[in-house]
Amino acid sequence: MYKAMCVLVLLLVSLSLISGCGYVSKSAYLEHIDTIRITPVEILDADFAYDNASQRPYDEVIHEKLTQRFNRKWRDGNDAEFTMRIQDFDIREHSYGPQGEVEMVRMTLQIEYEFLDRVRNNMIAETDNHLQVHDYYVVPGRAEPMETREEAERRLVDELVEDLYNQLAEQW
Repeated sequence: MYKAMCVLVLLLVSLSLISGCGYVSKSAYLEHIDTIRITPVEILDADFAYDNASQRPYDEVIHEKLTQRFNRKWRDGNDAEFTMRIQDFDIREHSYGPQGEVEMVRMTLQIEYEFLDRVRNNMIAETDNHLQVHDYYVVPGRAEPMETREEAERRLVDELVEDLYNQLAEQW
């Protein structure tokens, strides 16, 4: 009986060493890509054209932030190409107080993007309907601090860049 148990345990250990535990690391994701080219961002909605905080057009601001973020993993080059178009910017009243006053506003960016692998000549990812949403309060004393429209737009762009990096570069 003891011999049979030892053989069974040895067999299970050997099998697990051969087959592994099933864990797959994402660190090898797109390891053949060393460089990336971020094309200029195209904005199709005139309501989202100019960043008042930085006094620059949003296409420049977003392109710069995307380049900075993706360059943490890849250098500038042509192994991969990322193209993004902002199709629509929407800002709406989202939540009201007891007297009907606006308490929360929702900003939404609808974008389309393509992430192309030029080394293997295939599409890594693409979508024509990515929505980035940011809710912000316009009154004090709520769950989150009050924000101005400029602060909310900056956060919306920062969240967009971070989400795209996590989805496309890190596969989170």
